[in-house]
Formats: sequence, structure tokens, C-alpha cells
Amino acid sequence: MTLTPELKQAVEKAGDEPVRVEDPETHTAYLIVREDVYRRMSALTAVDHSDRSLYEFGEFHPDQ
Repeated sequence: MTLTPELKQAVEKAGDEPVRVEDPETHTAYLIVREDVYRRMSALTAVDHSDRSLYEFGEFHPDQ
């Protein structure tokens, strides 16, 4: 899928900010962001998948 000239102009103008588009039939809103911006945001919200069994002895408390 490629951007229309209209969307390309909106994305370029927005810079790092998302561009909001809406489906006229369903009124569902979508946000378009550059891939590099999405990946940075995704990395900031990454979930810690540490093995919780390592905490059973009370010696390691990552939340403190």
C-alpha cells in the first residue's frame, strides 16, 4: 500500500506527530506515523519479560 499525494503531504507537514485519518463509512479513526517514530514509541513501552522466579528469594527487587 502506498500513500496518496494528499496523505504524503499531511505526513510530511506533521513531522514526528501522528496524522489522524477517519474511515468515512465506519467513523473509525486511525493514526499514521513514520516507521522510525513508531519503533521509538514501541521501544519505550516494551514489557519486561524477566523470569519472575528469579525474585523468589527476595534478593532482587527491580521495582525498588
